[in-house]
Amino acid sequence: MNWREQVPVRAGFWAVLLLGLFAWAPALYPGYWQGWEGFAPIYQSVSPTSLATVATSPDLWRGVGGGTYLIAQPLLRLGVDPVLAIRITFILAFVLGGTGVYAWLANRLGDRGAGLAGLAYMLSPIFLGTVYVRGSVSDAMMLALTPLALAGLASYRDRRSLAGAAVTVLSVLWMWRIQAGLAATVSVVLLLYALIVERDALVFLIASASGAAGLVGVQPLWGVASPPPVPFAENFAELHLLLDPGAGLLTSAWGVEPYQPGFIALITSVLTIWVVATRWSDVAVPLRRLIGFSLVSVLVAAFLSLSASEAFWRLTGADRLFAYPWQVMLTVAPLWVAPLAALPLLLPEMERPAYWTATVVLVVLAGLGATMPTYTQERIGNQPVAIFGNNQLLVLSATLREQTDPPTATLEITWQPLRPLDFDYNIFFQAIVADEQGERVAAQLDVQPLGEGRPATSWRPGEVLKNSYTLDLSATSPGQRFVYYFGFYDWRDGTRLPLIAGDDKLVLYEQ
Repeated sequence: MNWREQVPVRAGFWAVLLLGLFAWAPALYPGYWQGWEGFAPIYQSVSPTSLATVATSPDLWRGVGGGTYLIAQPLLRLGVDPVLAIRITFILAFVLGGTGVYAWLANRLGDRGAGLAGLAYMLSPIFLGTVYVRGSVSDAMMLALTPLALAGLASYRDRRSLAGAAVTVLSVLWMWRIQAGLAATVSVVLLLYALIVERDALVFLIASASGAAGLVGVQPLWGVASPPPVPFAENFAELHLLLDPGAGLLTSAWGVEPYQPGFIALITSVLTIWVVATRWSDVAVPLRRLIGFSLVSVLVAAFLSLSASEAFWRLTGADRLFAYPWQVMLTVAPLWVAPLAALPLLLPEMERPAYWTATVVLVVLAGLGATMPTYTQERIGNQPVAIFGNNQLLVLSATLREQTDPPTATLEITWQPLRPLDFDYNIFFQAIVADEQGERVAAQLDVQPLGEGRPATSWRPGEVLKNSYTLDLSATSPGQRFVYYFGFYDWRDGTRLPLIAGDDKLVLYEQ
């Protein structure tokens, strides 16, 4: 019996299915991780609309579409807790993404190569960073569906599978309902893939028809636009981080940037280029096209994520499609792992059990560091108490209690920043009494939210913060009834950070 017969059949598939556990297991831990988007996805899933409006501005191209929460909806209807429903959505995104990569590459590059690629995709810094650093359900779903669209095109090209064509069409249509800007870019990538790699007129027709149908499907929303949530030109990727070979390797989730290819993608790309260059005549033409298209696409996306491409974004108006320029890296993410899938075919020795198993272990170890996010056990309602600024701060809970001996009022409040703050705001907490002279301030507090050691500019997006503030009411008349105001303000000129609802303070009553 030779070594090929000793290796279990479809070992690559089972590696994706079983070892992919390392990517999604953290989503099962108690609580919820403190990602950039905070609890906003949970709030949005409870009240889904065509374009999300809770803690985000509705926008066709860079906004979050209702299709993002399609998986969560039946779970919510069954009474599943919203936090658990979102965690399950992330888990299924990992599984769909990994098995999608496997299905795309297995018929072309073999079971073991496709298995390595699918596992590496699930454990890539960009996927792990999207989930555990950003907490973005919409982008995670895009990473899940893009490989499925590629797998459908490959299946139709190889076997004229109508099921494959249907998978592509449904995946693309779903993407357009998740985030139209990313979907438009993925549609272009699929068109180029069909034209350059598959070279099949019907495959090209499926790709083009899917993208066109998706665009037409969102036609009622074409006029919905909002200002960018963050300054686009200030959020380009950093070259030294983009090329950091240690991304995800023995680093915490917060040490990973969600645009990094990571150790595995970088090292296998270099190795694949070297092998193809030295064995050019022995490499099949279709394989050369796949590897060449993948590497060029990744390089173009990497360039567009850097500040050197600012003129392109400005002149073309393509910055209308994304919140961050480096999101273009998401659209080619499955192509990053194609070189890894090709290695066992280019280097047959890698299919030997010892070498292949060692590579699998390396892929798992390279991603483990980025699967350790910071969790919170904070319990929240179905909607935030308030939203301050331009979707900058979510108030998760606010409880006010009065005490008569001594006469005081204590506010316990929990909030979560969703954007970096550019100023160290103070908070104001006031007891307001109404009498014949009108409303007046009976007592007030004016302090740094967390004291001098934690100014607002140091708050990390998604971080759950809490504090309690106590007003001394001893100077007021016994039995008086108060209304309480709370908010954030610029201590230099008194300008208050407004609420999304239009007011400039949170109005509270004793409970």
